[in-house]
Amino acid sequence: MAVAENLRKVEDEMLAANGGYCAPGKNNAGGRVLNGSANGDVEGGADRLKWSDDVGLTAFLLKFGEGMEEVPTKRLYISALTIGSGYFFGGLIPLMPYFFIDNVQTALIYSCIVTGVILLIFGAVKTYVTGATGGYRGYAWGAISMLLVGGGAAAAAFGIVKALEVSE
Repeated sequence: MAVAENLRKVEDEMLAANGGYCAPGKNNAGGRVLNGSANGDVEGGADRLKWSDDVGLTAFLLKFGEGMEEVPTKRLYISALTIGSGYFFGGLIPLMPYFFIDNVQTALIYSCIVTGVILLIFGAVKTYVTGATGGYRGYAWGAISMLLVGGGAAAAAFGIVKALEVSE
């Protein structure tokens, strides 16, 4: 809840700078009073109106802001391990043919084939997990689009290396 407290503090500082009034076009429509009357008087002796927690920057960010909740420390480590292992194995799989094949040109061809198959599988699984519709055609499109994006990225990287390569 520390995020909510920090957001409320920022909002209170903004309101204090404007005398408890948000001018039209800044933080709301119409220039309504968020914390008492326009001249700074607080109605009924309360510090805040009953509905003031339901409006403003803090309430908006907590309701519609994604990722604003506190994240447990354990989840951070699990996420780091998941992402790190994904990068490790994602980089290791295309290199596997080079470990077993002596000819570099042949290993490159096998590496491209293995990478293409993995991208097709990953694209189909991604389509399934994200809940895309379209049946088998949807899965095929997800797989092919992943292959095109991954292949395009690999081709761009290959082209940049070739362009920067220094001939002796």
